[in-house]
Formats: sequence, C-alpha cells, structure tokens
Amino acid sequence: MDERESERQRRSPLSKEIDQWLSRFEWLLLALILIAAVALHFRFVTHVGGLWRDEANSVQVATLPHFSEIWRALEFDSFPLLFFGVLRVWTGFFGAGNDGALRGLGFIVGIAILTALWINARRLGARMPLLSFALIGLNPMLIRYGDSTRAYGLGIFLILLTVWCYWRLVEDPSRLTLQRLLLAAALALASVQCLYYNSVVLLAISGGAIAVAVRDRAWKTIGLILLIGAFSALSLVPYLPMMRRMHEWTFLVSYPIDLSWLWLRLCEVLGSPDPIGIWVWIVALLAALAAVIYAAFQRTVPSAILFTATTCIIAIPAYGLFLRALSYYTQPWYYITLTILVACCLEVMLGGWHKEINRSALTLFRGIRFVLAITLLSLAALPAWEEMPTRHTNVDLVATALQSQSQKGDVVVATHWQYAVSLYRYYHGPAQIITLPYVEDHRFHRYDLALKQMESEYPLESSFSRIGTAMQNGHRAFFVGALRFPNAGELPPGLTLGYRDAKGERHGGNYDVIWPISAGYFVQAHARRCEQLPVPIPNRAPVQRYERLALTVAEGWH
Repeated sequence: MDERESERQRRSPLSKEIDQWLSRFEWLLLALILIAAVALHFRFVTHVGGLWRDEANSVQVATLPHFSEIWRALEFDSFPLLFFGVLRVWTGFFGAGNDGALRGLGFIVGIAILTALWINARRLGARMPLLSFALIGLNPMLIRYGDSTRAYGLGIFLILLTVWCYWRLVEDPSRLTLQRLLLAAALALASVQCLYYNSVVLLAISGGAIAVAVRDRAWKTIGLILLIGAFSALSLVPYLPMMRRMHEWTFLVSYPIDLSWLWLRLCEVLGSPDPIGIWVWIVALLAALAAVIYAAFQRTVPSAILFTATTCIIAIPAYGLFLRALSYYTQPWYYITLTILVACCLEVMLGGWHKEINRSALTLFRGIRFVLAITLLSLAALPAWEEMPTRHTNVDLVATALQSQSQKGDVVVATHWQYAVSLYRYYHGPAQIITLPYVEDHRFHRYDLALKQMESEYPLESSFSRIGTAMQNGHRAFFVGALRFPNAGELPPGLTLGYRDAKGERHGGNYDVIWPISAGYFVQAHARRCEQLPVPIPNRAPVQRYERLALTVAEGWH
C-alpha cells in the first residue's frame, strides 16, 4: 500500500465524522430558514393591504365578461394568457373583489416556489435547498413580487418545475419515456404562456440539457428538446399582432438603458434587505465557478453540475440582452425570474457533489454553502421581517376617505392617469373619476388613449374643463396623488413627447413629470381653498413609493 493511500485511510474516519456533524447542522439550519421563510410569506400577505394598480389591472382583465374581451385586453397588461385563466378561475370561486382571497393565492404560489426549489435540489443531487432557501426565502423583494397578484410567481414556479422535467429527460437517456417527454413539453409550454421572460429562461434550460445530451451522445434527446423549444416558441406567435400594436406607444415607457443600469437595478434585488446580500451572491457565484473548474480539471463533472452550470452561463447574458433589447425602465420585478433560477442552479453547483471529487473538496464546497446560508439568516431575517408590513398602496384607504366625503357633482382627479386603475377598483362613490390627461377607460393601463390625448394640442384641457365646471358650480375637486405648486410667476412646463434617436426610434419625454405640476398650477390659480386631507394608515405602516398617494381637496373659484 503506498503512503498516499495509507494517509487517506487514516483520515477517512475523521472526514466521515466531520461530514456527519456538517449534515446535522445543515438540516438544523435548513429548518430555521424554512420556518423564517414561511413566516415572512405569511407576514407579507397579511399586511400588504390592497391591490396596487398593476395588480388591479390584472384582476380587471381576468374578470372581463367574455374571452374575446380578455384576449383584446392583453395588450394592456404584461403577460400571456395563462395567468389570467388561473386568476379568472380563482376569482370565480372567491369573488373578484375579495382581496383576502387574492392574497391567499399569492401565499400559495410563494410556498409552491419553495417546494419547487426543494424538488430541484433533491432531484439534481444537492440533497437539500439550503442556499437557495436562504437566497430566495429571506429576500423581501422576491417575496413581495413573487406573492403579488401578478404572473411572476406562477411563472417562476412553472419554470422551476421545467428545470426538473428537463433534467429527467437527460439524466439517463435509457429511461426516456413518453410520459416524461409530455410532462416536460406541457410545463415548457405553460411557462412561456405565463411569462414572456420564460422564453429566454427556457432557452437557457434547453442549452443546459443539450450540453448533457451531447456528452452522452443522446442525439434523439437533443432533437426532442429542440422540438419542445420550437413548439413553445410557436405558441407565442398569436401574440405578435398585439405586440405590433403595443409598439405604437411603448416608447412612453422606454428608457436608454445599458449594462451598468441593469446591474444597478439587479443589485436592488440581490441586496434586499441588506446590501451584504450582493456579496453573498457574488461569493456564491465565484465559489460555484471554482467548483466547476476544479471538477473539469479532474474530469469528474457530474451531469447535474454540467446541466445547471450551462443553464447559468446561457441564462445570465441572454436575460440581460433581452432586457437591453426591451429597453424599459426596469423595476425590481423584472429580475426575480432570473434571480430565482440562478439560485436554484447555484444550489446544485455547490451541493451536488458526492463521490465525484475528493472528500476535502466536497467538505469545502458544502462548508461554503453552509456559511453563506447562515450569514443570510443572521443578517437578513430580522430586517426582512421588519420590511414585510410595507403596503403596496394606500389607494384602498384613499378610496375609503373619498367614499365618506365626496358628493354627487364632485370630481376625483388622478394626478397621473395610471392611478385611476386601482382607484377604479376601490372607489364606488357618487363623484366622477377623471385623470390627467383625460382617459375614459379606467379599468386598464390604456397607454393608447393617454398617448392620443398627449398628442393633442392641449392635452389637459378636457380634464381642467371638467374640474373647473365642478368647482364653479360649488362642488369640490379631490386630487389623488401629489400636487406640486409652482413658485410665484413660474409657468408650468410644456409637454414634450420625447425624441427620436439616430435610428429613428421614438423615446418617451417628460410627460409623466408635468401632471402634478400642471395640476398644482391650476389649483393655485383658481381654487379659493386647498388642503391636504389625512389618510390614516393602520399601524402607521410604510407604503411603497410606486403608489403612495396623497389626498388633496380644492374648492371655490376665482
């Protein structure tokens, strides 16, 4: 027996004992993270309050009387058809006006995402979702937008199950069955029919599966994966006419973004609730990369590691290029799909090693995963708990105040026309809702109607005429949203619809800034009395900046 083998045998009992103790601590830590994650989901859905405008938009699309109306209204939301079908069935049982039931659906979806992470970790060899639970389950932004009444959570759940099903196609080519194939195809189709972003993620998952199949020379499996991808892509073709119509007004929400901009916005998600989270993600990525490179030199890369590593390598740049081409002013919810997919892959890349590498390296990678998870639990759990009561909106409370104070003949003015979408859901009083600029349909985000008004010579004339008529007749105008009063002698800014770049593409201008300034100028010039009304918030909970609305009343005329 040579000296190296003898040394390995002497260390073996100690290494096994270390592994046993590490395994016990891993299970204990996992239990603590799971309890914290479930508690955070519950705390969110019981404190978030009413639906903000994006959520209200989805519910109002899903509950239109006829399918043909839903299909035509899809261009006023951000998702394909599947989520609206699920939402329609849910509201059919519990009622479209039942906020509690809609929050309950979000809670179910949030727990389902954790379940899918568990399935993937177990099936792909990582034994337990220790790191992914910490990265995802303790992140307030991922909970907030994954559990919202939007398609993100359901789409993430479906794409995580698609990861598992694609792995089953390639883990053992000899066990490829029709049942596995049909399930993978069904989930791939459902994924892209729930989130447009999932088409990019599906491309990356397909690339990971093909990498494994190429190494195994499973040419038939490669063909089937390509066929599923082509079928999923073709399922999006019916949306192309709608996308062409949307292109007429999407310049209103476009923004000249670059990779540095995308990174800064991504960091808002990775660094929630503590900026240390960004460094945890970076360390996890570097450690996973080091593990794969080390194993590659040893020529012992397991199929599950190859699958997830290739998926990550394709997904990250492809998703960034997709957002770059989309050129929207991206918000945190644009990034949660990629974030959760990468967390799922990192779990396997750090924890999916067994006998493929030597025991010291195995213990090192498991130790890194453990340290990162316990770091997040220590630093993120309490700040996440404190952040969870933040409300999406206070529009439901504003509507309640309006309900008791407004009278017939009054007008309720949304200082940004988008606010009327959620206001329409909650306010059912005698006053008329009008918007700046005047948009007749308050059910959805009617960018097409808003653009039509903005392209007119005097885009606010119709709204100001209605406000003036009400005030001259002795009624009041209630302004929902901030008013900005100009200084003495200062005129309101003119409307700029944007510019055309060197390629002739149109970009949005200052339209979204001038509404509250113009409204403040009008009130200052004509109202005899103006005051802000209190809108109490239970427990003085904070409200997200996206829809934190003030309520101001103006009356009298001069």
